[in-house]
Amino acid sequence: MRTPILALLAFSPLAQALTLVSSDWQIDLDPATLAATARLANGALLPLSLPDQAAAVSQLKQGASQASWQWGEGTKVDAALKESVLTLKFSRSSTGQISWPLIPSGAKGLLLPLFEGSYIPSQDAAWRKALSKEYAGINTTEGLSLPVLGLDYGKQVVSVLFSNPFNNELNFLPDTKGIAIKTSHDFTQLDFQRPYEVQIALNGSDWLSPARRYRQWAKDNGKFVPLKEKLAAAPDGEKLIGASHVYVWGQNLLSPGDVNDWAGLNAAILAATEIKLDATGKKMLLAKDIKTNRYEQGVLLNSLDEALKNHIKGRDAAAYKARKTWLIQHLGKALTDPQTWGEGASGKMVAALEKAGLPKLWIGLPQWEAGFANPEAIAAARKAGYLIGPYDSYDTALPDGNNNPGWSSAQLGQDAFLRCGIMLKNGKRKTGFQGEGVYVNQDCVRPLLEKRVPALQAASPYNSWFLDVAATGMIFDDYDPAKPTSEAQDALNREDGMAWTGKKLGVIIGSEDGHAVANSQVSFAHGLQTRGFGWGDADMRKNAASPYYLGRWWPNNQPETFFKTVSIKPEYQALFFNPATRVPLFQAAFHDSIVTTHHWTLDPLKFKQTRSINELLEQLYNVPPLLNLSLETNAKRLPYLKQLDAFFRPLHQRLAYQTLTNFSWKNSDGSVQETQFSDSTRLIANFGSSPYKEGAHSIAALSVLAILPDGKTLTFQSPKWP
Repeated sequence: MRTPILALLAFSPLAQALTLVSSDWQIDLDPATLAATARLANGALLPLSLPDQAAAVSQLKQGASQASWQWGEGTKVDAALKESVLTLKFSRSSTGQISWPLIPSGAKGLLLPLFEGSYIPSQDAAWRKALSKEYAGINTTEGLSLPVLGLDYGKQVVSVLFSNPFNNELNFLPDTKGIAIKTSHDFTQLDFQRPYEVQIALNGSDWLSPARRYRQWAKDNGKFVPLKEKLAAAPDGEKLIGASHVYVWGQNLLSPGDVNDWAGLNAAILAATEIKLDATGKKMLLAKDIKTNRYEQGVLLNSLDEALKNHIKGRDAAAYKARKTWLIQHLGKALTDPQTWGEGASGKMVAALEKAGLPKLWIGLPQWEAGFANPEAIAAARKAGYLIGPYDSYDTALPDGNNNPGWSSAQLGQDAFLRCGIMLKNGKRKTGFQGEGVYVNQDCVRPLLEKRVPALQAASPYNSWFLDVAATGMIFDDYDPAKPTSEAQDALNREDGMAWTGKKLGVIIGSEDGHAVANSQVSFAHGLQTRGFGWGDADMRKNAASPYYLGRWWPNNQPETFFKTVSIKPEYQALFFNPATRVPLFQAAFHDSIVTTHHWTLDPLKFKQTRSINELLEQLYNVPPLLNLSLETNAKRLPYLKQLDAFFRPLHQRLAYQTLTNFSWKNSDGSVQETQFSDSTRLIANFGSSPYKEGAHSIAALSVLAILPDGKTLTFQSPKWP
């Protein structure tokens, strides 16, 4: 017999508890310790939050499905149970901290939106270690791509949604029963008026339920913007649908293919006495096999490019135009048509992409100077039907006279360095990326964005823009008395900056990661599918003799760290590239709102042991391939990309505006997985080493089968490489 709704106050497993009842479950709350226990329909008890230190309770008010009280000094608690959702809201009129919920161990697994999404078995030794160390103290804006997590109890998944994602911290505490989670919220002096609200919901056994809960919350609260609406705001927006993503490297004015007379070029350089090559360049002028030696050709042209920069100083469009004019006047007889000059951003790169049979692409320029060097290439890419845009960022400011002039986006000026830096609570400025400069307040540098962005666009007619960091969820409290800014306001300022850029230029906006807290203006994001790790691992970052060394940031036209295929340490492979611990949580929330893919530092060719896994996961989730390209690597990489693109493109043209509705394992070890979309399209990936039978279909090892609503099929097979 169902407990009567009016029986609010009842005996329960918690001393001094009040009971909230709904048709789905019953919640026992101790107003003094904030402990919470659920009683399920079958009578089983499920602890939701362990008791905290008891505090005085006053002004207790009760209703059939809600209650409120004053907790300790200055904290008001509002509790409500509506169907399967328990909501606790904490409000204060001054600074303070609250730790709730204190989630006990006992779940068989955790569902965490770490990047795209992870399922973490509670007894997995590697993950238990990682969560208690590398992930200790993560927040719910940058640390999680969605401010929600899930607890898998087998027949039920309990979701914990942070309606206020700001100033939160998570700590993971492994014990013999599993992994406990301590969550806490800081009511800062910058934003203590904002309530801290948490929603705990009872769901079925579906692993996607936490993401679905967040998706619905985002829609209900105006935080979900459909992809179709975002793309409609830009003339070329629809070109994103079905597009694979590439970064094209090299920004020199000339590449070896631009020279048709090496002897004539050498003679002309020697005659131009105002140009001073370095010692290596002078040596190349005397090289006997310069006509055929690609390495020597590249060294000479690099030296020439640097000499030209010293002769005609400046990093703006006018300087690049002047250098190009100089080349035409002094070396033109030894060179090809200037319209085709260049490396990554060049007419010949665009022609190579078209010739490869890639009709839809997003093309990124790692440095906007490449656009200055060859604005004709930007126009050619747009004419070919591609999206093209520069890398730009407004998060770190370097001081004038710094030793890193190649970091163009961080040259924001001395005023920004001195005045716009984020001030910590202790009065010190927050050091910028990789320990250089300072991280900056977005509102403070907004005038610089509004000045620089249109100037770059005027010099190079881009139809997309990539604003690095803006959508990572890396947001700050700024305690500078001259510009006090809360995390919540910082997130809004970042979104406002992206919105202004898109509207002003009429372009679609991309950013890093695309986390929920700052993605309403972002159409595409790089970093959700794969993301950097091992930041403190010397074998990956410093030890050049290690097989795990990612590589140097050299040569400029093809940096090893982006192009060199290396081995991955087994522990990282187990953590981040095991299909059995990957779940498309972010796609379940935002597939039809934002197009996400790999981080540019970790394209699928980076690690030899994980290439096929990466390929299958991206196809299973219907996210685009991303690849780094250079003129020298096109011969191998473009045919490879075409194979990935041939499966992705037609499916994305069908599914881009569809919701990812279901995810399941087809066998006991998770080596065969299926996703389903709202139009009934099914994608089945076989990560195993043997074929898998699905009805009348045999799915080969390391392949993906797409079954369309009309019964037609498409097949992707992981290609051989190299």
